[in-house]
Amino acid sequence: MQRSLPLLPAALLSALSFVAVPGAAAGEGPPARAHVWVADDGTRVRREDVGLPLSRGEGNALFRPGEPIRLGALRGEVVAFQVIVEAGAEPVRGVTVEVSGLGPAAGAGTPAKPAAPAKEPAAPAQQPQAPGEPPAQAIRIDRFVEHHVEIKLRSRNDRRPMESLGWSPAARPPDDGHLGFLPDALIPIELAPPWAPYPLEVGARETRAVWIDIHVPEGSAPGAHEGKVVVGSASHGALASLDLRLDVAPATLPYGAVDFIAFYEASEVAERVGDGPAVEQQLWQLLHEHHVDGFASVRSPAEVERLRAAIDGSLYTEARGYRGPGAGVPPAAVALGAYGGFGDPREETLRRVEAVAELLPPAVDDVMLYAVDEQCESPRGPGWRRLVRGSRLSSRILVGHSCGEVDPVKQDVDLVLTPANRFDSVWARAAREAGKRLWVYNGALPRTGTFMIDAPLTGLMADGWIAASHEVGRWFLWETAFWHDGNRGGKGPVDPFTVAENFHNQDGDACLGDGMLLYPGTQRGKFASRSLGFAGVLPSMRLKSLRRGIQDAGYIALARSASPEAADAIVKEVIPAALDEARDTSPAAWSSEGAPFFRGRAALRALIPAGASLDPAAVRRVLADAAVARRALVPLAGAQGASGGRDGPAEPGPLARWRPTGLLLAVAALGAAAVALALALYRRGRRRGRPGRGAQGR
Repeated sequence: MQRSLPLLPAALLSALSFVAVPGAAAGEGPPARAHVWVADDGTRVRREDVGLPLSRGEGNALFRPGEPIRLGALRGEVVAFQVIVEAGAEPVRGVTVEVSGLGPAAGAGTPAKPAAPAKEPAAPAQQPQAPGEPPAQAIRIDRFVEHHVEIKLRSRNDRRPMESLGWSPAARPPDDGHLGFLPDALIPIELAPPWAPYPLEVGARETRAVWIDIHVPEGSAPGAHEGKVVVGSASHGALASLDLRLDVAPATLPYGAVDFIAFYEASEVAERVGDGPAVEQQLWQLLHEHHVDGFASVRSPAEVERLRAAIDGSLYTEARGYRGPGAGVPPAAVALGAYGGFGDPREETLRRVEAVAELLPPAVDDVMLYAVDEQCESPRGPGWRRLVRGSRLSSRILVGHSCGEVDPVKQDVDLVLTPANRFDSVWARAAREAGKRLWVYNGALPRTGTFMIDAPLTGLMADGWIAASHEVGRWFLWETAFWHDGNRGGKGPVDPFTVAENFHNQDGDACLGDGMLLYPGTQRGKFASRSLGFAGVLPSMRLKSLRRGIQDAGYIALARSASPEAADAIVKEVIPAALDEARDTSPAAWSSEGAPFFRGRAALRALIPAGASLDPAAVRRVLADAAVARRALVPLAGAQGASGGRDGPAEPGPLARWRPTGLLLAVAALGAAAVALALALYRRGRRRGRPGRGAQGR
């Protein structure tokens, strides 16, 4: 039975509650009227999240009332932020968010003031545009409505509810912040439908948001660019006019500094969105814009011809309507029959494989015959390897399969795909020394980020940092348009705009958003009422976060090429432990908040010399050295397990080093101090009330 404490004075209860919940932020509750604020691109704000400390600038990397929004960028980068509109007791109707200006500030070409908040490293000095340079390219703005989907049940396993394919029980993100109406799909404002309208309709004591991408071309003028974010409404008139300052450093971000490759099922996209080259080409261009390669699965010469422009890089040019980074850059890898599409190894089938492989452009680095998926004991991989060795294209084709339970050195294939959360540094190094290739795929907290919707966005940012500082090879994403729930044990097609739970299997797993980084621009059939009439696919906030992490890997390469030790220290600060440095019995070591990533990025940017750029070969060399240095900086976590994984953390945090008794004594001491202070205040007759707590930030 719970005991009551009726005689404790109010001041004492307040003090004890403060000690008992040290992480709780004092809030002021929902606003009495409409309020506009700004969030970084690592923060997800639910529809019901009103009165967050972030909305007052507390712990907010971008927004402080009365101050400009300050962003920094390299040439060739896309930076993003969110404009949050929060209603008070009355709804706010017809909300518009405009970004004006963003032209060079007065005196552009002179050194800009640091864009980072106080106590952060100053940005590098900006250089004037050299005489004879071509005119600076204009900065482009894209705006998206953030569409919410209701989350009532979390990703889980039916027999082990606290566990999922996205996390171990100890690393499960808390329900607070992940149940309710979460935004994920990003709908261009020009396509906004009545069920996700623009101008925005903000319900009483609710939020709505516009996501803003700022594309900084490689030809942008360095220095300060200034503009305004103007928010108005039909019901309440002008809501806010916020100064926006973007400092463009005179250095160029490398495209795709780390390799992420993403599969999609062409037939499923065609069935939902529509058949035809325009849909598929737009999908490839959208992924490419986000520094992610599509992973083509080709099984016939006709399929190679259908995808030739995507595979040879010509699809990513202005002539094909592409405006974005990585112009003309082809994908790094192509699959010959993904997930075992060519079946069992046979001589007559080998002739088909050769006919397809010889048509592939020479610019493609890796041509992988994908022998079988997650069946380590299958004879297909070794059988295909023996067959391909005798082929006239043996030097061109890598035979690979996915398997995480067996030492890669003992697997008779050229290329092993291992689950990212089973990655083993010792095994990986031994495999490479034996002449084998190793990639990772997917991932789960706490060793990597997760692609589930009901998890912090920063996990996907973290994946880019992890790939930049560990020898993971390429990072394969098993699906991007998994709207059909077609596994054994699956429950059939879903409308992803209304249902987040899109994945089920025979093992009792249920996942939210797994394999679904894209949303359909058109929906045919029974989901036609939620169609935008757009012949293509739309991005998610999770895809944007993955892009942010991949771009950060480019920052790491540029900074490390100039100041390796300083850059390595920043990476360690942001990502204290990952992969086999982390324990499955601990939460993720990186922050669930976007601000630490923002600060780490600013610190890296301060290390990048003016005029810096790196070609792809140089990026690979620099990041390979970073992975070697990481092993000296961060220890692996415990002894090797039966599956090759390790189950132990890197350096434990300060509290983790305390024994339970010591921790209890420390809490007791804090409590005693609080009691003493409260009694003293009470005896003096002071009645200083604490402000009521609003919703807590994540």
